[in-house]
Amino acid sequence: MTAKVVDASDYRLEFHYEAPRLTARIVGGRDTGLAVSSAYWLRIAEELRAAGASELLVIDGLQGEVMTNADLERFFALIDGSGLDRARIAYVEARMDQMPRIEFAELMARERGYTIRMFGNETDAAIWLRHGMA
Repeated sequence: MTAKVVDASDYRLEFHYEAPRLTARIVGGRDTGLAVSSAYWLRIAEELRAAGASELLVIDGLQGEVMTNADLERFFALIDGSGLDRARIAYVEARMDQMPRIEFAELMARERGYTIRMFGNETDAAIWLRHGMA
């Protein structure tokens, strides 16, 4: 198992890799806008490629709101070609009040070819990565 921490001005990423899974925990402030979100997702994609992981567990501990529909469209354009579409991704949202927006983001991602599911807890996400159906 390998571990790595990336401190940025608006967030902190904690990576743990145990083949075949890369786990990325995001902590930080309330800024979850397009610039910050695309920056940390591109950083996650970079770690995913470097590790050669086929599974990605993202645990979101940020307190901000989910992006607007227009920003989500721009977000997917920005991360296109990053390699995230080649991994099975489970995303854990800490804020239950954000789940409807997160589910909408999941649908947008699936429309673009990502294998992704959103969860309210880490246990369900890990089970889906290991055994679940898309």
